[in-house]
Amino acid sequence: MTDKERAFGMIGLASRAGKVASGSDAVIGAIRGNKVELLIITRDISRNSLDKILKNLTGSKEIPCYSFGSSEELGYALGKPDRTVAAIMDKSFADGISAILENINEEEDT
Repeated sequence: MTDKERAFGMIGLASRAGKVASGSDAVIGAIRGNKVELLIITRDISRNSLDKILKNLTGSKEIPCYSFGSSEELGYALGKPDRTVAAIMDKSFADGISAILENINEEEDT
């Protein structure tokens, strides 16, 4: 199993546990509620959607953020239609997913 598959598997597990908000409006609500531990933004997000998310990040606690995968892949992992953004709202899931995504980013840099 690749790191990418492991990351999407953990995102799906977090979703089934009810620890994920997905879609711009739900994620913005979670950010405003100070519930987000990790933010995942797909690489094919529109500029308008990205600006909307980033505008709501200012003034909130520091949230780790990763650009990862496509909207189709993220939606599939969540068991939903295509999604461009997901917020992980559990520290344990966020830590596990972050560790995998850090490993993927390091591999891409080499």
